[in-house]
Amino acid sequence: MATEQGFPPELLTQSAQKRLDYFKAPDKTIMHGNPKLAYNQVLRAIREPAGASIILVMGPSPSGVGKTTLLRLVEKKIIEESLLQMELDPGWIPIVCVEAVAPGKDTFRWKDFYKRTLIAIDEPLIKEKISYSEDGIRRDSEGKLIVKSRATEDSLRLAMEQALSHRKPYTLAVDEFQDIGKMASQKVLEAHMDCIKSAVNTTKIPWTGFGTYQLVDFLELSPQLSRRTRIIHLPRYCLEQNEDIKEFKRVLKHLLCRMPLPETPPLVEKYWEYCYERSIGCIGTLKDWLIQALDLALEEGATTLSFSHLEQTAKLTSECIQMAKDAIEGEEKLTNTKDSQRQLRDLLNSKKQKVQEDQTNSGGNGKPQKDGGESQSQRRRRVGQRNPKRDPLASESL
Repeated sequence: MATEQGFPPELLTQSAQKRLDYFKAPDKTIMHGNPKLAYNQVLRAIREPAGASIILVMGPSPSGVGKTTLLRLVEKKIIEESLLQMELDPGWIPIVCVEAVAPGKDTFRWKDFYKRTLIAIDEPLIKEKISYSEDGIRRDSEGKLIVKSRATEDSLRLAMEQALSHRKPYTLAVDEFQDIGKMASQKVLEAHMDCIKSAVNTTKIPWTGFGTYQLVDFLELSPQLSRRTRIIHLPRYCLEQNEDIKEFKRVLKHLLCRMPLPETPPLVEKYWEYCYERSIGCIGTLKDWLIQALDLALEEGATTLSFSHLEQTAKLTSECIQMAKDAIEGEEKLTNTKDSQRQLRDLLNSKKQKVQEDQTNSGGNGKPQKDGGESQSQRRRRVGQRNPKRDPLASESL
């Protein structure tokens, strides 16, 4: 069993809380199939947005497939790659990360968002300071940013735009991006999207939003924004794909091996389907569940994690059904099905057919034909041809 353990052996002599903290630690994240693919796509999109104003990284419900974890890994990689340039240019920040906090009541509060973004931009390791002249925004004697409560939303927005323009990050990365649209009517949501579009146009800094499939609804309300948006899908693992099943089992085994227990839980081969069903194939959901199960096992002083621990901490079937429905609905919106491809082809062909019909009806010159389709040139008399008239009868000529 010791050869399978993926943790320092001395952890077994530590307290239950320290063992649990080790398993929970975000730096113990495993880079597996779907997130790894999305990770590379996000990095390429941030480095070269290719005209995109917004990059949307979306997947199932929060704590599902690891969107926040992906953001943290992307931030770490970009900063690591930018250290040399940051030393040469102390005023530059390669990436700014902020969370869109869900409103407690009413709709999304931009004033709070602008304040959080300003604080995120104000990296304490950067020596060069920004001078804000707006009322309610200043710096103290040590150069620390002070945002007073009297600062208006407009002043905070202007300060944020100036700070982004000055720092010139690759992107403003926004976690829980879907919360911008919470409790918002269609009219208010359209205003939110216009606000984002305006900020991007003013600063020339793309936004990268990490969120759920609700983000698709945002794009449907703003066609102009949709044309300048790049979507990166972070899907769950699906039972229909053999490779997905294989990868899910691999990740499950890895997580079980990292549990600081005397015996590695022997649950993969017999119970992987149960683990899949109660996590609907989302690794983030799976790990959150395993953390609860491990906590229960440690509290009982168990030498390993049993199926009983999984059962007692699993989500209700009704919860999983709703999660699965939401995930499948979102996946269908982002999947190129045969029906959607046929619909696109029919739509484009209908336009082509209309043009062809118009050309046929106009005789190819853009003008409508008359007299049953005979053109004016066809009605002209040939040279030497008489005009039509009635010839006199023989009796009439006498």
